[in-house]
Amino acid sequence: MDERPSGLDIKRALKSNCSGSQNIIIMLVYRWLVFLFSAILCITGGGFGIQGYAILESLAVVAVYNGAVTAYCLNNGKRYASAIVYVDFIALMLVIFFSGGIRSELYIFFFLLLGLYGINNDTSSTFKLTSFLAVFYTVVCFLANKFNSAGILYFTLIIRVLLFFMASFAITRISCRVRKYDELRKKEFKLARTDKLTGLANRHYLDQKVAEEAEYASSFSTVLNVLIFDLDNFKGFNDTYGHISGDKLLKLFSDIIMQCIRRSDIPVRYGGEEFMILIRDMDIIIAKSVGDRIRRRLEKQNIHLGHQFESQKVTVSCGIAQFPTHSKNIRQVIEMADKALYHAKEIGKNIVVCYDEIDKSREEILKETASATIRR
Repeated sequence: MDERPSGLDIKRALKSNCSGSQNIIIMLVYRWLVFLFSAILCITGGGFGIQGYAILESLAVVAVYNGAVTAYCLNNGKRYASAIVYVDFIALMLVIFFSGGIRSELYIFFFLLLGLYGINNDTSSTFKLTSFLAVFYTVVCFLANKFNSAGILYFTLIIRVLLFFMASFAITRISCRVRKYDELRKKEFKLARTDKLTGLANRHYLDQKVAEEAEYASSFSTVLNVLIFDLDNFKGFNDTYGHISGDKLLKLFSDIIMQCIRRSDIPVRYGGEEFMILIRDMDIIIAKSVGDRIRRRLEKQNIHLGHQFESQKVTVSCGIAQFPTHSKNIRQVIEMADKALYHAKEIGKNIVVCYDEIDKSREEILKETASATIRR
């Protein structure tokens, strides 16, 4: 089947891209604010009078680097995101080196960078970055302050390095817990809208989705086909062969549906032995051929019942209506598809009937179906 994205899928992708762009803008604003506050702390710090020129040069280099990162991100640059974080640390250490080393208050910005990185990465990567920070920060402080005396400076350095690791540990723990709850929430949400037996969407999800699909069809001046299937003589099958065999049949039919539709189509277990498919952007004749393909695929199946050499043939009937062709009210369209299904049952079952064909005989419908197949 054709797996091209529908207009609604494209609309969602655009919405997702817009959201991603907003996140990039927020991160860039955040970067420049960090740079601005760093510059203010450097200029107002006690070391500016001694190393003023070197500090200004460092800030200029960082500003140029920040501008390059900004341009890269605005052009959807994501490939070197991790490498950029490491360069951020080096750039900040350069400014720290000229603004007092261990005496510089700029080290507090490392906690912000660790927080941002830890939220978006796993524990191993975060601790690797923290180790990188600890080693290079120690080297920078030794080079800037020489540590010829004053054991208090050694003590301060050790405390800060320990704080880096403690912050990294806390951030990764929080991040893991948030991700765990987010995964559970997504799982619960999926279970709430999925039929447990067949894996298809359930009636609750359909009630939410059908209005959205109708709105899309109206907005983009296209159509929405509603196909309702009902397994023929399912009650008798269930009573004769048991509920386990009945469940096996329902699962088999749901698998057939999934094999015959596009990714953009929406298959639903409508209730009991009834199934529904919402097919977007497709002529009703082609939609009917999809329904007929599903019907023929099931008709060819041998349902093995667990007894030696025993199998059973099962058929399905289908009714189709189209929004807004048959009605501008999507609920009425569903009722029309149900009426078409009822007509399919009345004229002998194992057939696909469109709403326009409910006054026709089985022979007329089969003849028109065959003609349409030949023309295609």
